[in-house]
Amino acid sequence: MITRNFSLLLGTAFILATALLSPSFLLATMNEKIEISSDANGRLMLEKRQAEGMIAREDRIFIEKDGETKVVFESEGRAVEQVLQADFDGNGSNEMLIVMELGGSADLRELSLLQLKDGKYQQIWEATGFSAGKISLSDQDSDGCPEVVIEYFTDDTPPKEARAIYSLKNGQMTLLKTTLTDKAG
Repeated sequence: MITRNFSLLLGTAFILATALLSPSFLLATMNEKIEISSDANGRLMLEKRQAEGMIAREDRIFIEKDGETKVVFESEGRAVEQVLQADFDGNGSNEMLIVMELGGSADLRELSLLQLKDGKYQQIWEATGFSAGKISLSDQDSDGCPEVVIEYFTDDTPPKEARAIYSLKNGQMTLLKTTLTDKAG
């Protein structure tokens, strides 16, 4: 009786392990394509990808036009959370702000700003280490162009809520101001 129950237990464990480790289980809903925007330049797409058996994400942003695909950005292990498009510098062309989650218990974010130069998107700014929080766009200095507003928690003990505002001027992303609140996180 004990041998039969043990064999049944081993058989069940084998079936469960086989199901959990199968490629279809590991890739279940991690590969999806999302349209970000569409215009005369084509469809800007976000593809969320996770390699079989891996924790890290390999997301990418690309443009589809006339049956061709042109990769604009690859996340290199980070998970793309948001893609925000706006004309940050008032030159008539939209830049692309990519917000990524770095993973881990600190819930850190990384931001990357891409600008269209000579027909190709190029990274012109990167910021990392913002703990959780919210990223939004808003014209904070009344110049008609949106700034990047980052609400996050500091490394203080206890953590404090903070707000950083960045602006793109003369081709450079600069910190306009940082404010701390008295609230604990």
